[in-house]
Parts: sequence; C-alpha cells; structure tokens
Amino acid sequence: MYKIILSFLAIFLFYVSFAVAEDNKTIVPKKPDSSFNDDYIVGLKAYDDKLNDIARRSFENYLKHEDKSNKAGFALYLLYQIYMAENEYKLAQQTFNRLQSFKDNRFDSRKMLQDQMFIEVKLDCNGAKNLLLAKPLPEYMEVYTKSSCPMDKNIIALLSKVNFSSDIIALILDRVKDDKDLIISTYYTLPEKKKIDKVLNFYGHFFYINNMKEEFYDLYKRYKNSELTDFVLVDTWNKGNYQLYIADFNKYAKPNFNLSNAAYCRMIEASNKQGEAFDCNLVDKCLGVKHKDYSKSKLACYMKKEDKQSIANFMISLSNQDAYKLCVYAPYIVEKGLYNINFLDKFASCSNKTSMFESLFKNKDYKAMIILAGKGNTQIDIAYLAIAYKLSGNITKYDEYISKLTDVDLQGMVKNYTSNK
Repeated sequence: MYKIILSFLAIFLFYVSFAVAEDNKTIVPKKPDSSFNDDYIVGLKAYDDKLNDIARRSFENYLKHEDKSNKAGFALYLLYQIYMAENEYKLAQQTFNRLQSFKDNRFDSRKMLQDQMFIEVKLDCNGAKNLLLAKPLPEYMEVYTKSSCPMDKNIIALLSKVNFSSDIIALILDRVKDDKDLIISTYYTLPEKKKIDKVLNFYGHFFYINNMKEEFYDLYKRYKNSELTDFVLVDTWNKGNYQLYIADFNKYAKPNFNLSNAAYCRMIEASNKQGEAFDCNLVDKCLGVKHKDYSKSKLACYMKKEDKQSIANFMISLSNQDAYKLCVYAPYIVEKGLYNINFLDKFASCSNKTSMFESLFKNKDYKAMIILAGKGNTQIDIAYLAIAYKLSGNITKYDEYISKLTDVDLQGMVKNYTSNK
C-alpha cells in the first residue's frame, strides 16, 4: 500500500518539476497579458495634457482588465471627472459609485461630495433632495442651493440644525424670499449664533423692503453695514430735516462704508442748506472723479473752506486742459490770496486774467504776475509783463516787452503804473 502511494507521489513530482516533452518541443507556461497597463500610463499623460478623448479611451480600456488595484481607483477618479467635464452625468454617477470602495490621499474629498450632489441635481431633483435630507452636509447644501431644484420648508428646517455658513444660509433664504411667512418664522427659529454677516444683511433688506420698520431698526442696532445704513439715511432725508440728516450721516456713515452716491450728495446739499462746512472728499464719493463737474465741485469746496494748501495740491494734480475749465474760479482764488505760484501757470491760458493781474499788482506780487502772463501771447500779457519787470527792477526785460506792446491804451496804462518808478 505504501509503495503504491510513494510511486504516485514520485510521478506527480516529476510532472511538476519538468515540462512535458512533445514533438521534441518544450512547452513554456505563458505569462499573463499585462499590456493593458500601458493604457493607464497613456491615460495619465493624456489627462495631464488635457487630451480628454485619449484619456477616456485609455482609462475605460484599462478598467476592463483591472478594477481592484490602487491604479484602478485613481483611473476611476480621473474618469468620473472626465465624464463630468463632458456633461455625461449618468456615466459620471456610475463611475462615482464604483469609486466608493477606494480610498486614496490623492482624492479631493470635498470636491467629490460637491460633484456627487451636482450629478444628482442634474439627473433627479428628488434624488438630490433625499440625499440632502439624509446627509445634510454643507458641501451638498452649497451645490443644491445654487441649482434649479426646488427649495421647501423641509430643507429650510435644516438651517437651525446644521452648521451651514452665513453665506449659504443667506443664499437659501434668498431662494424663498417670496414666502414671507417662511422667511419670518425662520428668523425667529434660527439660532442667534447663526445671525451674522450676510444673514443679517439679508434680513435687513427683507424687513425694510417689506416695510417692517420696527424689525429693521431693531436689527440695525446690532448690525450695521453700508447697504442698511443707506436705508436709514433715506428715511432721515425723507423727513426733510437737513440738520438731522447731517447728524445721522456723521453718526452712521463710517469711513469704511461704501454708501450710494446719493447719500454723499445729500450730505453736501444738507450742509450747503445749513451753511456748514463738509469734508471735500465727499465730492469724490458723490460725483466720482470722472464726472464732468467733479473738478469744479471739488475746487469750490476747497475755496469755501479757504484751504490754501488743498487748493494748491489739487490744482497741481490737474492737467493744463482740466485746469483751463476752472478759469471761472481763478479771479476769486487770486483775489483772496488762495493761490500758490507753483500752480499759477495753470491759469496762464485763461481769458479773464485782467482782474487777476490787478489783484497781484495791488499785492506787489510781481513774480506771480510774470508767471500768470506766461509766454506773453496777448497784448494784455505783454503789458503786465512790462509792468512786473519794471517794478521788480529788471529794465532789460522791461525794454524787451515794452517794445512788443502796440496797443496805445495799454502803453498808457504801463506808463501810468510805472511812472513813479
């Protein structure tokens, strides 16, 4: 019996140890075909090069032969993104479902959650809603809220239970803003810690637009921003009390607020009506620097305050072309001594210089007269240049310009002004 067993074992080992000879040829066991691995490499390279057609075919072929390795998981991960890019959401969903059994630190888990909901809202809103209610994740809610899928009270109820950002809450509320009762009930059930930033801004608008002034001003006590402050100032302006508007503007219009242009314009008007000075920077916010009347209004503000340094800085900043538009103000600036010789040349092209020359002559500012006259393009310029040079002691220049003066009346004026010198 033992001999029989030993003989059988010897024969078995012989066949295992050696290939069977047949027709003088040795049979070599075939290695498994691994050429499909090339598809994985090609797919990766094509995906990096944004050649989605090639990447798709390569990954699809690879996954016909391999579906359990880490490579297969990553191929699925890239393939579902290709389907998403090509709007093939059903294929993307199928691929995404296969992907759930893989874990890889290269996967963007947040984006995958967003993509999962994105696929659902594209294919079936009911399925998307059920997914959201079953797993009310912020990533799901963000995508669902921005979709065209309906928003109902069941989804709104999640706001008081789940820690969504104020941005998302505000977006959700905006989706159902026409349901006044739902919006109001949500305000009173929403936890206080969630009533911040955009949520309060939303409710501030909602209360004001729906003429819920008591609720609006109660909210405004705890939260103030540019948009809500605009509402407050409109209410104040409508009362027709300029002094009250000035007081409320100074109280509520913070420097970092970006109110409507009208709010700043009303402040200027109220100040003018009350005869009070105002910050000239309000002109920038009221009109904007590109407005056709900006330069005139800004300069007029500085003139009213007799702010000589600001007038100088402003005039120097202007081009000669823009400064020419302000010639109407030039005589007042010179007469009141609000000029600076560093910008007086900006008025050299003005046609109304006679009164300016007279003011400078009275003040014996001969240097300023010379600057204002510029290149002496007119007979009036030449006359005052002659006067200025004569009175400042430069006889050579006086002779030069008096020789160019042909106007008889102006010659007489020069002689009269310089006769005692």
